[in-house]
Amino acid sequence: MKDQYGRAITYMRISITDRCNLHCQYCMPGEPKQIPREEILSYEEICQTAEAAVNLGITHFRITGGEPLVRKDCFRLIRMLHQINGVERVSMTTNGVLLFSFMNELASAGLDDVNVSLDTLNRGEFLHLTGKDSLSSVLEGIEAAVESGIPVKLNAVNRRGMDWRSLVSYAESRKIPLRFIEMMPIGHGKNHMGSSNEELLKQIEEIYGPARPVENSSDPGNLIMEEQGRGPARYYRFQNLNTKIGFISAIHHRFCESCNRVRLSSTGYLKACLCYQQGADLRPILRDPAQSDDLVRVMREVIYRKPREHDFDHMKNITEKKSMNRIGG
Repeated sequence: MKDQYGRAITYMRISITDRCNLHCQYCMPGEPKQIPREEILSYEEICQTAEAAVNLGITHFRITGGEPLVRKDCFRLIRMLHQINGVERVSMTTNGVLLFSFMNELASAGLDDVNVSLDTLNRGEFLHLTGKDSLSSVLEGIEAAVESGIPVKLNAVNRRGMDWRSLVSYAESRKIPLRFIEMMPIGHGKNHMGSSNEELLKQIEEIYGPARPVENSSDPGNLIMEEQGRGPARYYRFQNLNTKIGFISAIHHRFCESCNRVRLSSTGYLKACLCYQQGADLRPILRDPAQSDDLVRVMREVIYRKPREHDFDHMKNITEKKSMNRIGG
């Protein structure tokens, strides 16, 4: 369906847990209070929501967290989602720590693609940033995903002091697309804002030569999952670089006019925009058979009322106060 501004909403990010095996400084430093397990949606409740979403035109689902792989048998959910008539794609975003251990199960379940968060290749910096000495496990997981044949992308948050050169070299050596994501002032992220992606693009050009935008319709190296409408990244090829670099620039080059997504939190809260708290709590509806007929109606209302754009430029207008692990990555 289309929202009130005519945008076709086709993509839902589903958080399946607030828990994570890392404690990244900009997401969930320390030991935050965990949501009681009885408040977390079951896989059956998630699929009930996904069925309603498909009825409203949503066909692409991305499983997130927290860290989705810490939830038991999460690959079972992938299989369940694929069994819903109308679902075209089921993806996952992970920190990669457990990816090697579960790669065979994820592939067997039909995972269509995976994004792996990788902010540094320096072991000491990884430990400082995440609180865990797990860089080798992440790299092992990336290799396993590449070998499986499942399309892989790397996500790196653009933050102060980031060594983007090593990340670019690593992505090029494995021919994996790399995306740089501007930090958003949500939760702890507001304390770790980095430079703009526009500045970073210029820095990459200084080393790798002029950049040209990737045209999705004609670029033979463009993966299916990156077709127009799949996501907000703007991809470039550089003269002396053999992989694509993407930039997700929510702050300095907002993509609100083409935003095609909504988010479902692990507790069943449906959000239409990261900037604002507004949305609807679907859990009471999912757990009360007498309200089951209301699910599509309530979801339709949230989607239709999706805000025109975020207002991250003005902190006082940001009404969302939760950390990203509670909202969903």
